Amino acid sequence: MKAPRPLSVVIVDDSPYARYVLERHLAAEGFLVLGDFGRAEEAIWAIPTLAPDLVTMDVLMPGLNGIEAVRALRTRWSGSILMVSSRTRQGAAATWAALEAGADDFVAKPEAGCSLADVIAVVAAKGRSLVAARSAHRDPARVGANAELAALPGERELQLLVMGASTGGPRAVSGILAGLNGPPRIPIVIIQHMPVGFTRFFADRLAEVAGCAVRESPLDGAAIAFHPPPIVLAASGQHLHVSRSACWSTPGERRHGVIPALDVTLQDAAAAFDARLGAMVLTGMGNDGRQGAIAVRRAGGVVIAESRDTAVIWGMPRAVVEAGAASRVWPLPMIRHWLRRVVR
Repeated sequence: MKAPRPLSVVIVDDSPYARYVLERHLAAEGFLVLGDFGRAEEAIWAIPTLAPDLVTMDVLMPGLNGIEAVRALRTRWSGSILMVSSRTRQGAAATWAALEAGADDFVAKPEAGCSLADVIAVVAAKGRSLVAARSAHRDPARVGANAELAALPGERELQLLVMGASTGGPRAVSGILAGLNGPPRIPIVIIQHMPVGFTRFFADRLAEVAGCAVRESPLDGAAIAFHPPPIVLAASGQHLHVSRSACWSTPGERRHGVIPALDVTLQDAAAAFDARLGAMVLTGMGNDGRQGAIAVRRAGGVVIAESRDTAVIWGMPRAVVEAGAASRVWPLPMIRHWLRRVVR
């Protein structure tokens, strides 16, 4: 049997050392490196001709930065783009802008005490998943945007919404909350798999697009009360727990290799809210959320899984669907419409 061709990659980073490390390690992971560029201006002209499966793009570069490069590249090439971001405020802010410009996801540059091998493994895993998923997508803006949604049994009695996502999640979550323009009538809790240090900036970004406050859960374990109803983003590096009246973060062991884990929050919430809980499992690799979704359905709650049509990676939602735990399987525009109906 003929061996499958290796996935190809182009590396864009102004640091010669970073390009060397990425090239060497991605080659060891089985990628074919078609080229590396120290300036984005050169890369955006070469990439359509080289036609790689994946581009890794530094966020902060002299001259044309990563945001501008993604925006320019998207006018002439439609492949997968993975941003490589620093953990600074400037780096995080630029990362969200790059995602909005058309990048698919991001990884954080290694910091002191962080294994370079682990970072490269994340780049390789996300890259493979993004490339594999891209050909199956339709235009999310056109899928289900005008669909009429019949009311789900019990949706008017819901008293908490929990939303979870991983790869592709920042854009999905932002799109669902965009233009909310006011606090919700019931609390919304968000679990987004994300490197430590980025959730604070993501909460700020979500507040901008939602038009109302979004709070990162405190790292000191302080509780956020559910009255008045807040929008809470779980801080990365800790699990988010839920009671009938509040939520709070605590350290713990990773589940499914991630922390915070959606399963932890959903299982807490199902025990506290039973049939008055609504859950949304969005795009992401792996199966975090499956056990939690099963717990929600057993308690009588509602579980919405994002459909294959709009999920960047149909991993987490698929696990929920295959477990028989989804009340509905909808594309993002329908989930956005449903959330607005529930929270207003």
